[in-house]
Amino acid sequence: MRKTLLVMLTVLLICVFAGASWAAKKEIHYGTWASDGEAAYEGMKEFKKVVEDATDIEVFLYPSNQLGNTEEQLEQVQMGTIQMMSSGQPPLNEIEYLSLPYLIKSQKNWNAILESPIGQEWNKRCIEERSSRMLGLLARGPRVISANKVINSIEDLKGLKIRSPERDYYVQTLQAFGSQPTPMAYGEIYTSLQTGVVDGQENPVETIYSAGFYEVQKCIVMTNHIDKPAFVVINEDFYQGLSEDERKAVNRAQSAAEKTAGELMLKQQDEFLKKMEAAGVVITYPDLAPFVAATENVRKSLGIKSWGEKNYELIQELGNK
Repeated sequence: MRKTLLVMLTVLLICVFAGASWAAKKEIHYGTWASDGEAAYEGMKEFKKVVEDATDIEVFLYPSNQLGNTEEQLEQVQMGTIQMMSSGQPPLNEIEYLSLPYLIKSQKNWNAILESPIGQEWNKRCIEERSSRMLGLLARGPRVISANKVINSIEDLKGLKIRSPERDYYVQTLQAFGSQPTPMAYGEIYTSLQTGVVDGQENPVETIYSAGFYEVQKCIVMTNHIDKPAFVVINEDFYQGLSEDERKAVNRAQSAAEKTAGELMLKQQDEFLKKMEAAGVVITYPDLAPFVAATENVRKSLGIKSWGEKNYELIQELGNK
């Protein structure tokens, strides 16, 4: 009888300790706009793998805006309802305007700016104002233009109605190209292209392919006018609550995610362009010098307005180094 009671007590203690251990287990709930198969989401899968292999933290991924739109997810990270999210919108406007046309030539340059004293000061403000830390980036393709006519030069864009996001730098960039920017919701693009409400639109290659915009367009012109990655943010209280080893694992996982997403993005862009060409779309590669020259005032005016002249010059130097 005493032996039976001892066994029962031992089992009970194991259950209690196991329950306590389970209750204390850390979790990362990580939301995004990206869908399964997209380069950014494949990067997130690599993040999950590295973290779970190196720690006891369990990572849950939520693609396709399952947790709400971008601003709602940013608020959830700020409140600590979820621990991480990635999107095309950073927590700070100063970081958003790094997406000015032809300002930054690669993700390596993006990282150089965000790791510079200017970028560190911005991250400090993200932490203070939104309780969120910029952890890193995930690759997205540069933005290009699709149209219902073949585009070989900047002159061919003159007068075309091109769908644009509502942000001023998108609108002003298209105006500088000589086209007529037409802001509208993303969900209206396909029908508007199909019915001729607009003549074209601009997005990364992977978006043009996955959304089927190429089905109602004759040409994709590789303007590469805006290079805007996805921004990865993490709740600051959660990040500081990790052990040193856990933080190192999370940082290492982010680096692995960036590498995975970057390599896959280049591979997918090539594959998607070939598939769209096979479907009859003409892909053109114009001389970009006229596009860069046409948007100089957009970069300069909005850059100085956002950061001041001195910082604009430093950012421009780092962006093209």
